[in-house]
Formats: sequence, structure tokens, C-alpha cells
Amino acid sequence: MSKTNKTLVWRLNYLWRLAATGFCFLTFALMGLAFRFAACPLLNIVFRDSRKRELAARRVVQKSFSFFVGLMQSLGCLEYRFEGDVKRLRSESLLICANHPTLIDVVLLMSKIPNATCIVKASLTHSFALKSPVLTSGYISNDSGPELIEACAQALGRNDTLIIFPEGTRSRPGEEPRLKHGAAATAIAALKNITPVVISCTPASLMKDIAWYRIPSRKMFFSIKILPDIGIAPYVEAEASIGRPAAVRRLNRTIKETLFTKQEASNGQASSRT
Repeated sequence: MSKTNKTLVWRLNYLWRLAATGFCFLTFALMGLAFRFAACPLLNIVFRDSRKRELAARRVVQKSFSFFVGLMQSLGCLEYRFEGDVKRLRSESLLICANHPTLIDVVLLMSKIPNATCIVKASLTHSFALKSPVLTSGYISNDSGPELIEACAQALGRNDTLIIFPEGTRSRPGEEPRLKHGAAATAIAALKNITPVVISCTPASLMKDIAWYRIPSRKMFFSIKILPDIGIAPYVEAEASIGRPAAVRRLNRTIKETLFTKQEASNGQASSRT
């Protein structure tokens, strides 16, 4: 194939992925509206018990996100691979701590978890499209102040899987990650081991300060690695001698080392593969 033809094929592929990405995000917005105006009223009629309604709503979210990820894959926007014990995501109550490089990290994770909750921005409880999905699914608002840790611990006590991004927002490329203490504090309060998940995206896309339409030169590849648990017992023991704040800080350092040391190694492997 001549250089001119290769350039033409690349441009056509780029334009296709740009249009497909826009279509997918439009579809996502429409899914939110469908949840609000169709799924939520139906769930309110079928399930009088609030807990049963909450669990049913989460299953709807999981199926919807699975459809969305499959749509992006079938249209050539991305490829992805889960590594590690994926069965645990579907069958166990976990406290998942993940790094947060892209806009769709939570979508990828929740597409595999039928009973997942997470911490969401308080502003989403006022969003026209997303208010109903957030409230009906029982997601935890980040405006609850000191009660936030208690709410997270209670969710784990109900055998929910709780997803926390310790950075609190998407990573900024080139900046050292700064982790909030919520995940570590929740783990110690709930006496729950932490399941670290390392997410990488190659080439970089959908990151902080990168608009959705600034797509990369080739298809995105997501790697989602489920790592062995961080045992909570040593930090609970440390709490007795050094106090909870110090134990939380110590666990937070372990979370940071686990997520971001592994992330750097993962990104290096992905770069060499692609």
C-alpha cells in the first residue's frame, strides 16, 4: 500500500472513531434520560421495598454500562482487558480502590459488578439526566462531610461492593497523585481488606483536561488489573498503638505505592506492546 493510501486509510479511520465516540457519548446521555423517565418509574412501581429497588437499579446500571462498553468496542473506539480474579467482582463484597486516569473508569468497573456503589459528586444529585439513577441506586454523595466514612462503612456492612477513587478526581497527566484519606479510613472503620485495581489507557485519552473529541491517533486500549488484597489487619493493630489518624496515613501510603507503582509498570508494558 502506498504512503498516500495509508494516509487516507488513517484519516478515514480517525474520522470514523471521532464520529463513533460522539455517538457513544450521546447514547450515554440518552441512557441516563431513559433511566430517569422509564426505568425509575417502573422500579418504583415494582419494588416497594427501598433496598430491593436499590439493588434492582444497580443491576440495570450494570447491564447498561456493559452495553455501553460493548458499543464502544464494537464501533472501534476502544479495546479492553480485565486481568486477575474477575470472578470476585461478580461474587464478593469488595472495597475497591482504583486509580482514575480516564472519564470511563467507573463505567468499565461497574459493567462487571451487579451490586456496586460508589462515591459521587454532590452535583450529580441535581443533574437533570443523572439525578434519578444516582438516588435510586443509592450511591453515596460526597457532600456528607464527617458522615461520609460512616456511610461507606455501612454500605460495606450491607455486603455492597464499594468503588473508591482515592484521588477524588481524574489524574492530571504528569502530576504526582495526591490521595485523599477516605478509602483508608473506610477500610479501617469497616475492618475491610482493600482490593486494588490498576487502570491504564494507551494512548492517553479521556483524561483530565482532555476533551472527549480529542481522540488519540489509534484505538484506545484499557488494561484493568485486579491486584491481590491489601490486608487491613496490620493497620488495625497499628491503630491501637499510634492512633487512627496515623494508621490511616500509613495505609494511605500503602495504597498509593500499590496503585501507582503498579500503574507505572503497567504503562511501560503497554507502551512496549503497542
